[in-house]
Amino acid sequence: MSRFGFNALFIAALAAAICRTAPTASAIEVDSAACKREMQATRQMMAESVALVDRGMNASGAERCKALSEHLDLAEKIRESFARCEAPKNRTSAVRDADEVIEASYQAFNKWCPARPGMVRVRMTMVERVTRDKLSKPLATAHDCNADGAPMFFTNQRFDLGRLIVLGCPGLANPTAAQMTARNASADMLRKEQAHVYLTRDRDGDDPRRLTFPILDANGRETTTDLMFAERVFIGDKRDLISMYWDPAKAGVCRVHAIWRVADGKAALVFWGEAADCSAGAKTEFKTVLDRR
Repeated sequence: MSRFGFNALFIAALAAAICRTAPTASAIEVDSAACKREMQATRQMMAESVALVDRGMNASGAERCKALSEHLDLAEKIRESFARCEAPKNRTSAVRDADEVIEASYQAFNKWCPARPGMVRVRMTMVERVTRDKLSKPLATAHDCNADGAPMFFTNQRFDLGRLIVLGCPGLANPTAAQMTARNASADMLRKEQAHVYLTRDRDGDDPRRLTFPILDANGRETTTDLMFAERVFIGDKRDLISMYWDPAKAGVCRVHAIWRVADGKAALVFWGEAADCSAGAKTEFKTVLDRR
C-alpha cells in the first residue's frame, strides 16, 4: 500500500464519517445528552487522528510509528463512539468505515514499523479474569451462570457493528452421557470452563444479547446451545463470523470445526467439519459435513 493510498483512504473515510455525524435536526436521533457530548468529542478526535496520520506520513522511524500508534488508539475510540452513539440509520456505514480505517492502519503500521529481528508481531486477544462486581450492570444482569462470584473468563473484542464479549461459566464436574451427546463434546471439554457469548453495542456491554449456537449433536442431529467453551471462541476471517474447534463426543471423530455467521443478533451455522485423525496437529484435515457459506 502506497503512502498516498493509505492517507487518502483514511481521510476519505473519516471525512465521510464527519459529514454523517454533523449535528442536524433530521440526521441524528440522539437518545441522551451524554451521547451528544460524546459525538462532539468524537469529531475532535477525528480531526486529531487526521493530524496524526499527516504527521506520520511526513516523519520516519520511531516518530512515524509513534504517530501511527497514537492514531490507532484514537481510531478504536472513534469506532466505539460510532457503535454506541451514532444515529441508527447511519450507524452501519459509520462503523464499517471506522473498521476499514482501523484495518488499513494496522497494515500500514506493520509495514512501516516491523517487529524487531527474530520477533513476529501477532494480534492477540486480551484474556482477563474478572469478578461479577467488575461487570457493567447490563452484563451482570444478563450473565446468570456465575452465582458464587468467582473470577471468570472474560474477553471483549471488536465484532460486527459492536463488540463480542465472552464470559465464563462453571464447567460440569461429572458430565453425563446425555450431556456429552447433546453438546457433542468430550467429558474433558465439559469439565473445563464454559462460557456465554454476548453481542453488545459497545465495550461497556450495553444492550447485551446472548447468542444461541446451532450445532450437530453426537448423533448428527441439529440442536442448539447457549453454552460454549470459554477458551475456544474465536472471531473468524470476517468480523461477522465466529469460529470454534473442540474435541467432540461423536465416535470416530477427534475434533470438530464449526463456523457461525452472526446477523441481526442470531448465529447461523454455516460450516461444520469433522476430523478422524488429529495426529497432524495444526495440519489436521477436516471432512466437510455441512457448508452453507
